Amino acid sequence: MMGNSGPPSLDRIDLEILATLRADGRTSKINLADAVGLSPTPCAMRIERLEAAGFIRGYHADLDLERLGNLSQFVVMVSIKDITPHKSGQFEAIVSRSMNIVACDAVSGAVDYVMRILARNVRHYHEIMEPFLAMELDYTTYPISKNVNDRAEFDLERVLVSNILLNGRCWVRQARSAEPRSF
Repeated sequence: MMGNSGPPSLDRIDLEILATLRADGRTSKINLADAVGLSPTPCAMRIERLEAAGFIRGYHADLDLERLGNLSQFVVMVSIKDITPHKSGQFEAIVSRSMNIVACDAVSGAVDYVMRILARNVRHYHEIMEPFLAMELDYTTYPISKNVNDRAEFDLERVLVSNILLNGRCWVRQARSAEPRSF
């Protein structure tokens, strides 16, 4: 699974393990081994390697936030004026201290960051944003009215093959083959 140089490589069985766990993180190791055509021990060893290599970061439940309570969701586009590494670090430190900022990505383009915030209501949202007010930044808030698509399940191998090509060669390797596939 891991090579000496370049990006780490995965074979078809690794991809099948990842895709199966992505679709059903609660599947038993015996069912997972059966689904990918391995006996339980080699399958468990592969899972451990995938976890150790960082391909599997954790196992989570997909929660329906609307059923859990009256939570509002907001997407916030943030632009830091005259951005510097110090200002970025300051911003990211504030983000990391807020449990209500459930996602934050640094992006390229017209804005510097995109945040996703969960709040009880608009007043609570303003309380969450208050620590940022001392910073020189502009932000635009978009309340989320409904979730249209949350790709919780997707064809992992298809996404990898179509999107992660390096110099015309894919880093995904065939099982039992040392050579990368060309496309």
